[in-house]
Amino acid sequence: MDPEGGLTLRGDIEATSVPELMRSFLGSGETGVLTFRRNEVTKSVYLHMGRVVYSRSSDPDERLGEDLLLRGKITVRQYLEASKLIRPGRRLGTILVELNAIDSEDLLPALEDHVKEILLEVFNWTRGEYELVMNEPGSEDVITLDLSMENLILEGIRRTRAWSRIFRGMGGDFAAVPVPTGNTEMLLKLELSEEEHEVVTQVNGRATVEQICQVSYLSNIDTCRILWALRVLGVIRRGEPGEAAQAGQGAAEREMEMDVEHLVEKFNQMLGRIYSFLRGRSGDDVDDFMGQVLARVSGRYETLFYGIDLKQYGRADYDQMLANVADLPPKQRKALMVAGLNELVGVIQAGVRERHGAEEEAVVSGIIKEGFRRLTP
Repeated sequence: MDPEGGLTLRGDIEATSVPELMRSFLGSGETGVLTFRRNEVTKSVYLHMGRVVYSRSSDPDERLGEDLLLRGKITVRQYLEASKLIRPGRRLGTILVELNAIDSEDLLPALEDHVKEILLEVFNWTRGEYELVMNEPGSEDVITLDLSMENLILEGIRRTRAWSRIFRGMGGDFAAVPVPTGNTEMLLKLELSEEEHEVVTQVNGRATVEQICQVSYLSNIDTCRILWALRVLGVIRRGEPGEAAQAGQGAAEREMEMDVEHLVEKFNQMLGRIYSFLRGRSGDDVDDFMGQVLARVSGRYETLFYGIDLKQYGRADYDQMLANVADLPPKQRKALMVAGLNELVGVIQAGVRERHGAEEEAVVSGIIKEGFRRLTP
C-alpha cells in the first residue's frame, strides 16, 4: 500500500512492455499515477478513469517549455522570462498565455503534444521499473486532453526500435497464425494507413506471420509492428494449435458450397428455359408434366428432392436441396446434387419425346446442350 492509502502495483518493464501495460491499465479504467523509472529518469503518467490527464518527466529536456522552444512555438526570451515566474500552483503554460507568448486556444494542443511525446519516448524502453499508485490525482494534475489512447499505443509501437520486443510482442513465432477477434469497434478507432489496412485484411486465421509479411506492402519489421499493435489492442489474437487447419477446412467447405450453388444455378437456368418453352406449347399442362417427371426421378433421389416443386418456374430450390442433404460431407453433397439434376434433365428430355414428339425434343435437346456447355468451365 502507498503511504497515502492507495493500492500500489510494481514490476519490471523487461517482463512485459510499455504498450501492454498502458493498454491493461487504461482498459481497466484505472485512476492514479503510473510512474516509469530507468536510471535517473522518471516519467509519471496521471490517469483518471482510464484516460491520460497529464504527464511529467524528470528529464529537463522534456519539460513543456523546452518542448515549445524546440518546436519553435516560443522564443528563447519568452522561455527565460516565463521560467523566472514559475511558482507553486502557477504552471508554465498559464504564464506563457499571460505573457502573450502563446494564444490561450493553442495551450491545450501544446499540452497534448507534450504529453504525447513524453509517452511515446517511454514506449521504446525495454528495461526499467513501473509503479502504479491507485488514488485520485490532485486537481492541478487533471487536464481535459483529447488524446486517443488507442492511436497513442499504435504510434508508440510504430516507433519501437527493439526487434526482440517486437518479435516477442507479436507472439515470438514467425509460423504463428494470427486470428481476427471480430473487434470492429476498436478497428474503427484506429488511424491506419492504407498499407496497414491491407495487413489487417491478410489476417484470416489461416496465414502465418511469415506469409503475411511476404504479401505485405510494408517492410517485414513494419508488418510485425502493426501485427503486435493489433494484438495489444485486441483486434487480433494468436491462433490455437490446429485452429488454422480448421479454418482452412472451413474455408474449403465454403468454397465447395459456393461451387455447388453455382452449378445448381446453371442447371436451374437450363430447367427454366425448358419450362418456358413447354409452357408456350402446352400452357398450364406443363406443371403436370414437370410434376410427373420429378416423381419418376424422386424414386432414386427421394432425399435430395424431398419438398421440391418444379411448378410455375421449373426451378429446383437450392436451399431446400441443401437442407435435405446437409448431413453429408461436402463432396458427397455435390456429387449427389449433380447426379440427381443430371438424371432430372435426362428424364425431362425423354418425357418430351414421348409426350410431344421429335420436333419439341429437338428444341429441348438444344437447350440442354447449351446448358451443359455453360456448365463446363
